[in-house]
Amino acid sequence: MMKFKFDLLQIVKIFRSILLLSVVLISNSVFSQITSLNADYSTLSEYTSSPQDSIYVFCDKIGTGVGELRADSPDGTSGWTFTWTKWDETATDFTTIIITENGMSSIITNLSDGLYKVLISKSGETDVEDQAWVLNNSNSNPILNLDLLDCVGVHFKSTFTKKNLQYFDIPSTSLLNVSVDDRIIFTLSRNGAIVQSTPISNYDGSDKSFIDTEAYEGDDTYLMLVSDQYACEFTSDVVSTPTYAVKADFAVNPETGEAPLDVEFTNATVNATDYEWFLYQDYDRIDEGALITEDSLLLNDILIDENIDPYTYQHPGNYFVKLIVKSDKGPDVCVDEMILTTPIVVDTSLVQVPNVFTPNGDGKNDVWRAKSQSLKSFHAIVFNRWGRVVYEWKNPDEGWNGKVNGKWATPGTYFYVITAVGREEQTKKYTKKGSFMLIRK
Repeated sequence: MMKFKFDLLQIVKIFRSILLLSVVLISNSVFSQITSLNADYSTLSEYTSSPQDSIYVFCDKIGTGVGELRADSPDGTSGWTFTWTKWDETATDFTTIIITENGMSSIITNLSDGLYKVLISKSGETDVEDQAWVLNNSNSNPILNLDLLDCVGVHFKSTFTKKNLQYFDIPSTSLLNVSVDDRIIFTLSRNGAIVQSTPISNYDGSDKSFIDTEAYEGDDTYLMLVSDQYACEFTSDVVSTPTYAVKADFAVNPETGEAPLDVEFTNATVNATDYEWFLYQDYDRIDEGALITEDSLLLNDILIDENIDPYTYQHPGNYFVKLIVKSDKGPDVCVDEMILTTPIVVDTSLVQVPNVFTPNGDGKNDVWRAKSQSLKSFHAIVFNRWGRVVYEWKNPDEGWNGKVNGKWATPGTYFYVITAVGREEQTKKYTKKGSFMLIRK
């Protein structure tokens, strides 16, 4: 995320430079010879009387002067002489010679603050000159202080000393402020990820408050990055701190199925030391505050454990879950909760219908039966391959022993139809059909 932010700033800087060149083309009668694509911010001067000059601002974190200017020949050919001079505010003239060189273009670097002028000349050609300001924006880094740790999160205060760049109102020696959108952007990050980004217009240098409400384990590192009005970035020292905030979080799988249903609870809670799980079959019984034991529909007590993985729902119904977590890592006990608002749906089940049985009197798999649960009524019919009923029963605990009229049935494929009505949903009728093999060993 941070890398994308820096790349975007570079794009903005290039766009500003291109925009400035367009402005100069429109405002000056002669094409501007001085450019600086490496500038971090650019604008035009606002002299009271003389023609305007370009102003290039450079982010100078070292404080040594990193300005850079480029001049190109008027006709794009070589053989031109470039003479660079610098404005002397005492003499109010360009008296200091910087460098003289020949070629198609000329670049001067590591420039300190000031107004620079280039004279471009060639024998038999008309001289061309241009001038531009270089302003190096060096500043102290912002200060980030840990202010408070509580159950809400980590609280910080940060301050930054804003620097206003100035230049001379040529040809006078009075100072003018660089025209700029006076907005400072404070960006708090934790482990490189942005927590809070706050733009502040007309910042007065006072403390600003920031907070990270996210729960995490152990210590994390924070930085405050300030982008000033010239798009220069300054970074605070690292602040390392834990948090007392706690976050309840869990997931269930599966969310629906037939009883008995084993549901896995994945506990993703952060920074907790105590856990209380509440299981309900009625969403309206989940109160906002702490709950008493009798509020639990499924159990006679509250499940208190970090994990309830898995939990088996024995009966059909729609079930809700509430998790309350606490942390005693700080001076105060921090509490958070999560409620599963989409119910776990447990359906009536006809389970373990075997696809083969071996009725031979050895006491193993001698009876074909459908194991069932939570049924009000049950009816099973077994057919042979010609559709003739060979056995039927209504007690779910019973089954077919493999005999027809007291004689062993012929080995082969048989078919069944089971119909049932659940206890909890008596208006819902279940039908299960299929086949199985009778094998005589």
